[in-house]
Amino acid sequence: MIRIENLEKSYANKLVIDKLNLELNKGMIYSLLGKNGVGKSTLINIIMDIIPASGGSVLINDTPHNEITKEQKSKIGFIGENLAIIDELSGKDFLKFIGKIYGIDNNILEKRINDLSAYFFENSDDINKSISGYSTGMRKKIAFCAAVIHTPEILILDEPFSGLDPLVANQMTAFLQQYKRDDRLIFISSHDLNYVEKIATHIGVLDNELLVFNASMEDFTHNGLNSLDNALLKILKPNDSELSKIDWL
Repeated sequence: MIRIENLEKSYANKLVIDKLNLELNKGMIYSLLGKNGVGKSTLINIIMDIIPASGGSVLINDTPHNEITKEQKSKIGFIGENLAIIDELSGKDFLKFIGKIYGIDNNILEKRINDLSAYFFENSDDINKSISGYSTGMRKKIAFCAAVIHTPEILILDEPFSGLDPLVANQMTAFLQQYKRDDRLIFISSHDLNYVEKIATHIGVLDNELLVFNASMEDFTHNGLNSLDNALLKILKPNDSELSKIDWL
């Protein structure tokens, strides 16, 4: 569904991504891991044609990502660093607006809004409140609802669990587990390894401009012998300086 070939990205002569090759197929929940600032969001923004690549290509269903049609775009759901929600609307009116953009039938749209709001919003009145008064977690929830309301074939989520309390984060992981199908691709960038471990089928690790790991979750954890965080630390090789040297502690 998404094929990336020899992708490069530089900012002011600083290389961020170097000749990255990656193929993301139907049925995957692919989680991209790595340290802050390593280029995870940059990669997602290139895939979504928000920023240009410096070299290489991105194909979405065999079409260059910057040439896909409106119909092809309608099969993608996306949450980026900027949630792209409309503060002046209520949560419900915002979801109605998104549903109309995707041409969802009124009866189907109403049911989906009701189902999503009942699942994600503990207080039924919250969906009718202005988004401008939403907390960080509520804003993330309404953005997620907007990203899935049209049941996209490709769902791309940049840090979907950040700002969520454990209850809602677990609700989201359960939703994604249910959303996974053989004809859908879910691509996630996240630092929340506890939630990634529950849903990911495949893992990629970005480090020093390179995709240094790309395989199944089973290969990453050696069939569960290593926890996800230990497996990641072995790849990233963090600073091993001794805490005992900080004598003022």
